[in-house]
Amino acid sequence: MARAMGPSPTNEFDYDTIARQYDRHRRVGGPFIAPLARLAHDVGARRVLELGPGTGNSARGFLDAWPCELVALEQSAGMIAHARSKTIPGRWVRGDARELPFRDASFDMVFAVLVLQHIPEADAVIRECRRIVGDGCAAFVTAPRDFIEHHPLRPYFPSFSRIDLERFQPEGDLLELMQSEGFAETGLIAVEAEPQPIDAAYLEKIANKFISTFHLIPDAEFQSGLAALRAEIERKGRLDEDMVWRSVVVWGRTRHAARNGCA
Repeated sequence: MARAMGPSPTNEFDYDTIARQYDRHRRVGGPFIAPLARLAHDVGARRVLELGPGTGNSARGFLDAWPCELVALEQSAGMIAHARSKTIPGRWVRGDARELPFRDASFDMVFAVLVLQHIPEADAVIRECRRIVGDGCAAFVTAPRDFIEHHPLRPYFPSFSRIDLERFQPEGDLLELMQSEGFAETGLIAVEAEPQPIDAAYLEKIANKFISTFHLIPDAEFQSGLAALRAEIERKGRLDEDMVWRSVVVWGRTRHAARNGCA
C-alpha cells in the first residue's frame, strides 16, 4: 500500500514575485520532453493538461514535440502573467492541482514537470489526475533519489540534499500511488541531460537562485557556499565535476489505454 506523502518544507517563498527572475535562467524544454511526447503519441492525446507549468517553458517544449490542445493549470498569478506575455499557445487557468476544476475524463493526458515536490498531498493530485484522464495517461517528471544524494553542489551547500530528500517523493512511492489510484499500467523512464560545466556562467545561475532549493537554504549557508564556489571557479575556471542533470518520468496509463496495447 502506497503511503501518503508527509509535510514538505515548500511554499516558503512567493513565486509571484520571482517569475521573471525564475524564467531568466531557464530554457525551453529539456530531456524529459521526448518521453512525454512518446507517451502522448501512444494514447493519441489530443487534449492535454499540464500541472504547474510556471512560466511555460515545458509547455512550449511539449507543444513543439506534440502539437495538441493544451490547458495549463498554475497556482501563481505572477507565473501565469509572465507565461501569457510569451504568447505560448494554450489556455492558462489558475487553480489547485489537488482539486482540478475539470469534468471527469475530460483529458487524454496530464503531465507535470518538477511539481509534486511542492505539494505534500501527492496522493490527492494523482487521484484527481486519474479522475480527469479518460482513455489516456498521466506522467510526472521528478528528481531521482540517487541524483539528489550525490548532487555535485552538496559539498558547498550542506543542507541541499537534505532539503530535497525531504520534499521530493521517492519515485517508487509515486509509482505505488499511481497503482493504488487506479492506473492499470505504470512505469519509470530515466532521462539525462548533456553534461554542463559548473563554471562562471553556471555560478551566475546559482547566485540568482534559478532552482527553488536555493530559496530554502538558510541565507548564511547560501552566501558561504556561493563564496566558496566563486573562489574555486576563479582559481580553476570550473569545477572538476560537471553537472549532469538527471530526472525520471513516473507514468501511468488507464486500463482501456493499456488494453489497447499502447507501448
